[in-house]
Amino acid sequence: MIEAQDRYFSPSWQLVVVCTLLILCVVPVGGWSQPSSLTPSEVVQLWLTVYPDNLDRAANMTTLTFRQGISRQDWIEGQELILKGLKMKYGKGRVLYEDIRGEQARVILRVRVSSWMGSANKDELYSLVKGEEGLWFIDRVDEYVPDPNEGR
Repeated sequence: MIEAQDRYFSPSWQLVVVCTLLILCVVPVGGWSQPSSLTPSEVVQLWLTVYPDNLDRAANMTTLTFRQGISRQDWIEGQELILKGLKMKYGKGRVLYEDIRGEQARVILRVRVSSWMGSANKDELYSLVKGEEGLWFIDRVDEYVPDPNEGR
């Protein structure tokens, strides 16, 4: 005769099952992605933590326009070739400005960028667009140079 305790999983198996179910519920089917609650400036801050070290994740944060019409995989391979010898690193940036207008946003970020050639503080203008699922994607990055006549 089978006793009642033999009908159930052991505590260690129960833990494995619970952990597996939690992971399946939390991780999207397509893999890790940005949370939908991120603001454009938070997306830019996240970008600094993944680019250039994790190009696969960085590619997920950009639009086809940003990648100049190049597929994700081709963009990653091209970036790897460009970045290989640069040894580029981004410091933690400071958001100077954020403007959200409907499905578009602009973020100006001051960040320290270093490479084998040296280090410098840069102001970068990030243009973002909101995707179908309400997530913000980087559409363009430009060096930001303030207009000296602005504010006069």
